[in-house]
Amino acid sequence: MLEKEIKILEVDVPKLQKRLEELWAKKTFEGYIHDVYYDFPDEDKNKMEANKRLFRVRKKWDIHMYTIKRKRNKTFEGGEKGVKIADEWERNITDVESFTKVLEKYGMKATREKKKYRISYALDWIEFDIDDYFYENDRNLIPPLLEIEASSKQEILDWIDKLWLKNHKQVDWWSKKLFKNYWVEYSWL
Repeated sequence: MLEKEIKILEVDVPKLQKRLEELWAKKTFEGYIHDVYYDFPDEDKNKMEANKRLFRVRKKWDIHMYTIKRKRNKTFEGGEKGVKIADEWERNITDVESFTKVLEKYGMKATREKKKYRISYALDWIEFDIDDYFYENDRNLIPPLLEIEASSKQEILDWIDKLWLKNHKQVDWWSKKLFKNYWVEYSWL
């Protein structure tokens, strides 16, 4: 699946939820998400991150899933400036312990993790994820943000306008750049 998204920083969560519901978006999820990223050791020439790929194991409610993403080059692979674009494959895992042991057997190691509180809405094929990161005694060090995922940049921009968020900073960052922007240490394992 092709993922196209833009993050809108520093949103007012109650106001945003109210506006989404006024526009008939339906809440699809609310709860904590715990992500653990896996990669090959630094000395391996096939390291995923160096090749613009990531492998993630996610816990969402009682569901575990793995995700493989490949970042697209904005110049050569149909990317658009200002939009995060990646090919994404996601599958459920029934036995996460056995699954992660297999990853380790094949040379992968858990390298980093992140936790967030997410509220998700959907309207037709558009996804809206409100993320709130909590660190250091449950203090919020990164202000809440909204990710809008749609089939085109223009569609995302139209929704930014409908949600009255045009004056907010819009970015195409991955999570590491987001953390760096707010001077928050990423959780390396």
